[in-house]
Amino acid sequence: MTASSPSLVAPPGAPALVVFGAGGHARVAADAALASGAWSAVLVSDRREDLWGSQLLPGLRVLAPRALRDLPLPWGLHVAIGDNAARRREARALLLDEARAAFLASVVHPLAALAPSARVGPGCLLAAHCVVGPLADLGEGVIVNHTAVIDHDCGVGPWTHVAPGARLGGGVRVGEAALLGSGSTVLPGLRVGAGSVLGAGAVALRDLPDAVCWAGVPARAIRRAPA
Repeated sequence: MTASSPSLVAPPGAPALVVFGAGGHARVAADAALASGAWSAVLVSDRREDLWGSQLLPGLRVLAPRALRDLPLPWGLHVAIGDNAARRREARALLLDEARAAFLASVVHPLAALAPSARVGPGCLLAAHCVVGPLADLGEGVIVNHTAVIDHDCGVGPWTHVAPGARLGGGVRVGEAALLGSGSTVLPGLRVGAGSVLGAGAVALRDLPDAVCWAGVPARAIRRAPA
């Protein structure tokens, strides 16, 4: 998958995509999916009954999850929930029930810069103007949000969120379900532990252990991260 000019015509035989979620992050994912032109149709679903029938974006109405069982095969599922734990939980639940015949699908905005040698796991989102460098490896369900940079040789664990404007230097390793806040920076070669949270604008100058919240410049531990 590489960045290209936007196309509004899906390739022949392209499947439909269901964006699951109806919040702000789902708007980002649905917008990226529409801009990519990679899908025959983009649909939206959510569990909240009060949102059924509402529009996530113009022309995209929110469906009840039970409607997914009747979609013609094949179709892709993209869980668009910003909270890491909720995103992972919903993906697993949907693939066991309403979306059990679907495949977990990644969404790449055409304005994302993705190195040809990078690996992108299933269920990822690469938002507009993000950068994923050579030989970077993104696990399942990773979010690389607007203008975030994941430099060469980084490894980002599944269900991690790299928030808008965050920067990972070359060779950084990030554990599962970490959160790198908006505008945060991790210097090259460091490790961010599973479940850790690096606050907005914080700068990591050393390895960050698992399940701790960090803030400041340089980043300092402030509390245990929520489970």
